Formats: sequence, C-alpha cells, structure tokens
Amino acid sequence: MSKRLVAYFSATGTTAKVAENLADAIGADIFEIRPQKLPNL
Repeated sequence: MSKRLVAYFSATGTTAKVAENLADAIGADIFEIRPQKLPNL
C-alpha cells in the first residue's frame, strides 16, 4: 500500500484518465469519488 493517494471525481471520464496516469507516474493509490444517489422522497 502506498502512502500517496490520488482521489478524483470525473463526470465525463477525462479526469479519470489523467488521475490514472498521475497515480501510475508517482506510484500512488487511486480512489474515485462517486456521487451518492438519494432515494426519491
């Protein structure tokens, strides 16, 4: 496990690709931030 983390949110996928490249380049773990789906009230 790395002591580095790249956390990202990507609505269209562009940021995801950049985050993956960055994590690979610096040897970091990667985490995708996803929006929470709320139930219809």
